Amino acid sequence: MRTAASIKSLMQIKDVTEEDAKAIRNIWKNDPIKRRAREDIDRILRTSGVEYLGFHKRSGEAVNYCNAGDTYATTVLFIGHRLIVGCWGDLVETNNIREA
Repeated sequence: MRTAASIKSLMQIKDVTEEDAKAIRNIWKNDPIKRRAREDIDRILRTSGVEYLGFHKRSGEAVNYCNAGDTYATTVLFIGHRLIVGCWGDLVETNNIREA
């Protein structure tokens, strides 16, 4: 089952409205094709595409993120079936990412 960040957490992303946050959660929870869901969320966020980062060291799951143009910009991270709010720079800096 897919889990998604709360509406409140999603609204911490620059220019994300409550309506955007609800749409993001709905897409992530209901679209059976992860790639398409990530791309649709990228469009809502008006970011510069979905990028692959590597594998999360603890879970072993693939990590993708919506490219907000800055390593430490708050954005959406996709870790396996989870959608979280954060920045990909923190994952790399804390050594939580490994390459395939």
